[in-house]
This record gives sequence, structure tokens and C-alpha cells, in this order.
Amino acid sequence: MKLAYRIVTPIIAVASVVLGIFLKMFYFTVGNADETIGNLINAIASLTDKVSTTFEYSIYDLLKLISTAQPKTGDDVKTFSEVAAPIIPHLWAFFIIFVIVLLVVLAIGVVSTLSDSRKKRYTVIGLSVGALVLLFVDILISNGAFAKITSGEINLTDLVSAISDSSIAALATAILTVTSASLSAGFYSVFGLLILIILWTILSNMLIATPIQKTKTYKRKKPMKKIMVKTKK
Repeated sequence: MKLAYRIVTPIIAVASVVLGIFLKMFYFTVGNADETIGNLINAIASLTDKVSTTFEYSIYDLLKLISTAQPKTGDDVKTFSEVAAPIIPHLWAFFIIFVIVLLVVLAIGVVSTLSDSRKKRYTVIGLSVGALVLLFVDILISNGAFAKITSGEINLTDLVSAISDSSIAALATAILTVTSASLSAGFYSVFGLLILIILWTILSNMLIATPIQKTKTYKRKKPMKKIMVKTKK
């Protein structure tokens, strides 16, 4: 069991880091407050795969999008930082905390490979609980940012113009707003795997303390009958 713990725990830790970076992290739905226009947009989206009202991005997707974007030029075009100014503090706080969580998860993987001891396993549980607390803080931060996005504090047209040179895309966003935003699978996969590490560690503690052993059954041997030999006098 000790060997299994030292193998399985680092695998779970590494998997949570990979999923946190590459799995979809943010989920957005766009539409229009006007019911007629909203229904029209949904109808068009259902007829063609070129139009979508839902968008999901992983951390990797966002970094790639921002780094490869070709912004439009002109005096009236705002930069990404200017457009996203209302949520920039939220973004920085969210990503800094999430990076710390990923580093903690990597530390869990390293600690779990050390020589076995009860103290090591308690350390893994403590680190996991600390990472979960940080993820709860990230949920609160993201809710604040999402509230500002859905309330219209960020202009969708200006945002598209800041990261894309497509005038058609910018024109399309003129009638659209972000109607809902939430965290997606990438975030909750890290959350779930941390809980799994805690449960796995508790189970390992129990099995190491009281290992499962095969019970042996003993059958009572029948006493041998005494053989009486009669002798002639």
C-alpha cells in the first residue's frame, strides 16, 4: 500500500495540473436582451455551426488568443487593458491564486514520493485543504468579475476590436451581450482531484495502519486413537 500511495498520488497531482491548464476553464453565453432578437440569434445558431452563442476557453486558449491577436489600428480603438479595465484586478487575482494552487498541487506530488511516514500523509492532506480554500477564494473573485461582464461594464464590440482585426466580428457583437458566464470543467476538475487526493490519503492511512491480511483458519486435528496390543501371558 505504501508503494501504491507513492505512485498513484503524484499521478493524480500531475493530472490535475494538466487539466487545469488545458481543459476549458471559462464558459460564456452571448445573446440579446430583446427576446425577438435573442430568439433569432438562437435560431441562426441552431441552423449553422458557423454561428455560436456559447464559448469556452481554457487558460491555454486565452494565453494563445491574447499573444497571437492582431489588434485593429486607429485612434478610436482601445487596447485590451483599457477595455477590460473593470475586471483587470479580478483577472490578476484569479490567475495569481490559481497558479499558487497549481504549485501547491505539484508540491503535493513531490511530497507524496518521499519516504513513507504518517507525517508526510498529514502534510499532503494539509496542502490539499489549503489549495481547496484558495479555490473557494477564486470562485468568489470570478463571481465578481462575471457580474461585471454580464452587467455590460465591458463592451463586447470594443473587446473584439482589441483582440481581432475582423470588422465583421466587431459588427456582429454590436447587437450581442454576454448573458451568462461561469467557471467550467477545467476549474472543477482541479477541485475534484484535490478532494480525491484527500480521500485517497485518508484511505491509505487506514490501510497502512491496519493492513488487510488474509485470515487463516485452523482445523482441529482429531486425536489419534490409542492402539491396544494384547500380549499373552
